[in-house]
Amino acid sequence: MDRNVSPVSFGLIVLVGVLSLESDASSDALDTLALPSPIVVELFTSQSCSSCPPADQILGELAGHPQVIALACHVTYWNHLNWKDTLSRNFCTERQRRYASQRGSSRIYTPQMVVNGTAEFIGSRRGRVAQEIARSTPELLPIKIKQTSKGTLTITLPALKNQSQPLTLWLMHYQSHHTQSMKSGENRGRTIDYTNAVQVQEKVGFWSGEGKTLTLNISKKVPAEGYAVLAQQNEYGPIVAAGKLLR
Repeated sequence: MDRNVSPVSFGLIVLVGVLSLESDASSDALDTLALPSPIVVELFTSQSCSSCPPADQILGELAGHPQVIALACHVTYWNHLNWKDTLSRNFCTERQRRYASQRGSSRIYTPQMVVNGTAEFIGSRRGRVAQEIARSTPELLPIKIKQTSKGTLTITLPALKNQSQPLTLWLMHYQSHHTQSMKSGENRGRTIDYTNAVQVQEKVGFWSGEGKTLTLNISKKVPAEGYAVLAQQNEYGPIVAAGKLLR
């Protein structure tokens, strides 16, 4: 358990894990989502969390929607439970904490979904996922990403209206698919498929809302299977614009 998670918070986390197993009558709602603009769905998960596989599956389904930017961020604070998550990254734990701080909270848990950097909920409840995506506001503006050469990404940013503060631009490098067999821990004996696991989080600059094109050199980075760009207020606040590229 992470040293900043109190015993009381641990109790809440366990309770959330139990509740996340509840079925939802709207289990088919994800199949009928009609989205006019991009939606960013982040799942904070762990291979060491026995309550997380249903949420991992839901994220995998969402990733196939052309308008959904689905990202799995594997946290580190469950790595002491006899299995170290092979996809876990310290920046994922920090990102989840910063989201909690934006809400005036210190409570973190898995599986947690965050939509557009604002709404958060238990990620294994299919009906809740569909509801939050359907009512997510405001609509995000699309960011276009192209790989113009082997080591170059071109990012086209739209013009924003009434943007008073610079937005943080994040480039997320992710692995589109990963299958892991667990030899120990809470998921011992299981083989689980993971989707869009973020391996690198890179702050690539700030954006004041003007329409422009950025060129990023990624030739010295470990090749990724996909990229996402998120433009966020206050670094980890609401997401204003986003885009994805699957190689």
